[in-house]
Amino acid sequence: MPLAQTGLAVGDVSRFLAGILTTALWNVPPNPTITVQRPQANPGTGTTTQPRINLFLYEVEIDAAMRNVPLTSGSSMPLWLVLRYVLTGFDKNGESDTPDSHDLMGMAMQVLMGVGTALPALAGYTSLSDNPEPLKLTFDQATPELLSRLMQGPDDKYRCSAAFQVRPVLIAEPLPPSGMQLVGINYVLGTKIGLAGVKNFVLPNLGPVLTGAHPLEVELGDTLTLTGESLNGGNLTVSFGAATLVPNMQQPQAMAMVVNGIDPTVMSADKIAVSVRETLASGLVLSSGLVNVSLLPTVASVSIAAIAKVSSTNPNVYATLTFKGKLLGSKRDYIECALVWNGKVAILLDTPDLSFVPLPDQSEQQFAMTPDQAVPQGEYFVVLRINGQQAKQTFTLSMVSP
Repeated sequence: MPLAQTGLAVGDVSRFLAGILTTALWNVPPNPTITVQRPQANPGTGTTTQPRINLFLYEVEIDAAMRNVPLTSGSSMPLWLVLRYVLTGFDKNGESDTPDSHDLMGMAMQVLMGVGTALPALAGYTSLSDNPEPLKLTFDQATPELLSRLMQGPDDKYRCSAAFQVRPVLIAEPLPPSGMQLVGINYVLGTKIGLAGVKNFVLPNLGPVLTGAHPLEVELGDTLTLTGESLNGGNLTVSFGAATLVPNMQQPQAMAMVVNGIDPTVMSADKIAVSVRETLASGLVLSSGLVNVSLLPTVASVSIAAIAKVSSTNPNVYATLTFKGKLLGSKRDYIECALVWNGKVAILLDTPDLSFVPLPDQSEQQFAMTPDQAVPQGEYFVVLRINGQQAKQTFTLSMVSP
């Protein structure tokens, strides 16, 4: 649609509606004619006895819902209009308030009810054919106050009519938009020049794209598989939190790597943000989106370093528990240990032994129970969590005082 032709849009809506009514009713008794003007009984010489349907555009309103909608991002705002019409039927005697005139009004309303399916085509109406927003025709209330206001004056009288509106009708400046434009489009004339407007073919590399990970929980030494697009490039690395992993298998939609090389002085078991980075020849880096993967602690063993009864009269026991493994937590981490008995948590310990100095490689951890944390003697499952990430391994401890 040439923007320069949108100035004809208001008139073309009236022409289109009149054409639709003419096409639908020209051979339907009483074969009415269609006029577009003020609703008056005598439109001209020689037509006083011809049944007639009249369209009257009585108001042009700015569409408030689209007032701030540009054609393209960054361009100036066009006009989006609401066109309000009244439709009046006239019988062969030029009367608008007889049963015959009411028949004409009802027939026209019936045609306009289905005009929505015809609006998208608009063949021959270049100012409307490519309207960016679909045109809509809806009926309004034709109140006595509205009709009395429209049909006042010495030569006019109240005439029963139907009201409807067409929106949103575009009127735009005959200038190309100031925002981003498509190559190969003449925005002034509304023509497509195609490949004649293309000077260089550029196929940009949008970089790797991540859509998922499997498994979502990994331990050190596990193989992590990432899925997505463009994952078979030659300069790809995987950012696994603060660590960098090198893929050992690459396909366009998947890549795999072993989770290793984690520095325990920097990283701990936690939710880890994972992304794929591509280093370009210029030295710039393209990065995919992020997926989250849980890095779990690994518990190799749990032992009781010391255990004792609360007292000679209280057989409940408290103990010092020692864990060995990988990524068992440091002073910067939230560490929990749970003793589970008969399917229920008997006690949750969330403060490691303050007298224990953990190794920098996070290979050991220790909890010291106090007498007020004592539990009944028996067999317990031990569960360890670091920063909310629970180790897969559980061990059975015999919490029995010798």
